[in-house]
Amino acid sequence: MWTLKSFLDSLAAKQPTPGGGSASALGGAMGAALGSMAANYTFGNEKYKELDAGARDAFAKLEALRGEFLQLMQADISAYENYRAAVAMPKETPVEKAARKLSMAATLDHSSRVPELILSAAHSGLETVLAMTAATNPNLAGDVASAAYFIEACARGASIQVLSNCAANDWARCKAAADTVQKCQALREQIHAAVVAMICPNPTA
Repeated sequence: MWTLKSFLDSLAAKQPTPGGGSASALGGAMGAALGSMAANYTFGNEKYKELDAGARDAFAKLEALRGEFLQLMQADISAYENYRAAVAMPKETPVEKAARKLSMAATLDHSSRVPELILSAAHSGLETVLAMTAATNPNLAGDVASAAYFIEACARGASIQVLSNCAANDWARCKAAADTVQKCQALREQIHAAVVAMICPNPTA
């Protein structure tokens, strides 16, 4: 089990894992946690009872998503370690070369699949955070926006890992990742605008 310090120490070290994919997933988990905090300060508060159902729904989704991001963080580490193990397989004989090639292809595919899952989770998270802009204690509006910023960064980090792993042989997957990032950016922009309107309802006044 990682502590935040141990993960960051490992991330900074001269070693292949953890890397960009797992760091992106951690950023997504932090964004989900921020959204959960905002929801926690909303539901059960008599002052915001009309927002209670929406806040509870968002909280449940974001807590599930936070757990998913943490699982994907570790999955990304494991996937890349498996790929490196495949690269290190013996290649002296034709049989060994064939086995190594098959293993490298399978583990590279999985190393791409994990960041695709991170990206998909980020998109879901931003949809939930957007819904929160209509169901949040306005005192937590800035935290809702910060949640969106973390999750969009998660999406961008995961997308570039897909590109890095797939660019040579699977343009369709790269394009799908890029398209999802654009959707994430659009969601984050909507969230930002909604939060600014919550904080500064009369900017010209």
